[in-house]
Amino acid sequence: MRVEHIGWNQLPAQARAAVEDRVRAPYEKAEMTTGESSGVATLLFLPDGAKIFVKGLPVEHERAAELEKEAKVNPYLPDYAPKLLWQVEAGGWRLLGFEGVTATPWADFTPTGNHLEPVATVLRELSTRPAPDVGLMTAWDRWGPYCDPAAEPLLTGQCLLHTDPAATNFLIGDRTWLADWAWAARGPGWIDAALWGFRLVLDGRQTPEQAGQWASTVPALADAPREGVRALAEAEARSWEDWRQYGVTGIEPTVEAARLWADFWG
Repeated sequence: MRVEHIGWNQLPAQARAAVEDRVRAPYEKAEMTTGESSGVATLLFLPDGAKIFVKGLPVEHERAAELEKEAKVNPYLPDYAPKLLWQVEAGGWRLLGFEGVTATPWADFTPTGNHLEPVATVLRELSTRPAPDVGLMTAWDRWGPYCDPAAEPLLTGQCLLHTDPAATNFLIGDRTWLADWAWAARGPGWIDAALWGFRLVLDGRQTPEQAGQWASTVPALADAPREGVRALAEAEARSWEDWRQYGVTGIEPTVEAARLWADFWG
């Protein structure tokens, strides 16, 4: 689940030196505070105006494998995903350096926000994109444990999925970016739009009815089998309820939003 953050200067000296070897220029830095899956998340500003976003985890961390998956899929991602520039392992840390972008810290998902259509445009394109053959997990791998086994065909498909369309992962500037592909997967093309609906309820404080209207502007979701969307939404809600049972704190709004979205499809 959530990962404890440290500041850039708290990284081991060997790790910072390995990054500086790659950057080869003096830099200013800004700590990023919105991510929940990185031990360090820092934007570096170079003298030529370029920016590099650095994220990473200790190599022994239980979620370190997510960085390897994100690095593996990056060359196959669409152009609205920031490109991976390099990766290093030093000082007990694995660090990925991505092209930095100029954008809002996160998207506005509120009912009157002007970011909804740009985000929907990205999700429409993504819903048609085939998944690369790089060993991605499947939607069934992710949500199957919370589903009736008979639902497996409904959650099987060959499209590329992001699976975490949270407001913090959409960066809006001169264009719309979709970042943090650590949970990329393979499955039906409607899944990201369905998960976006849940995030509109959580991040945008929309009603499920409002969220459903926006999510359904993605044709893949509008045409999806209702029983498939129902199975996914219920599985997502159950997964968050499980995390609460495990004692994870601070997730009550997430649990409530996921349940509201699941009940809307029930």
